Amino acid sequence: MPSETFFHLKSEKRKKMDSVLLDIFYDQPISQVKVAQIVEEAAISRGAFYKYFVDLEDAYLYTVKECAKEIHGDILTFIYKDQSDFFSGIERYLEWCSELDTNDDHWKKLKLCTQTNLLSNAKREPLAKDSPMVIQWKELLAQNQFNINDSEEAISFLYFIMALVMDAITDFMVNNWTTEELINDFRLRTRWILNGVR
Repeated sequence: MPSETFFHLKSEKRKKMDSVLLDIFYDQPISQVKVAQIVEEAAISRGAFYKYFVDLEDAYLYTVKECAKEIHGDILTFIYKDQSDFFSGIERYLEWCSELDTNDDHWKKLKLCTQTNLLSNAKREPLAKDSPMVIQWKELLAQNQFNINDSEEAISFLYFIMALVMDAITDFMVNNWTTEELINDFRLRTRWILNGVR
């Protein structure tokens, strides 16, 4: 993870660094990225880069995790807009993503997160069972009459939903689907979840 020095940067400077890292990492494998690129684009010294990050991989991991946090927050925002129709919120999020310009920062974040297996192999962030977010999530699941028994299962379902959405977006990108194809495929997945396959 980045150093305390990085987290204490002025907001404007940190935003610029985040933007540079996103622009560099989203469109090329980390194996092709050089620290010199980041230093030049961010207009910082090589020494400053190493004050902020242990190495290139540290900067990459930080960028992926920050992008994932923002994406997951946006997914939840769309879900909470219509609390009584859980999957329609996800559909609206997918539609919105499918219409983004490829130069949009959110699109770049999606592309970065769909191209890395770090998220699927990463250790889950611990969530307190009595945190306001988990309580709100459980209330939403109950409102939608989902058969979720406890906080642990609710948290597991949260991670499942995030993976489901990211898989849908990955398929959209890889297959070069239209918005309609994306939504139709997602509706199949939704049906399997709600009704089972037997």
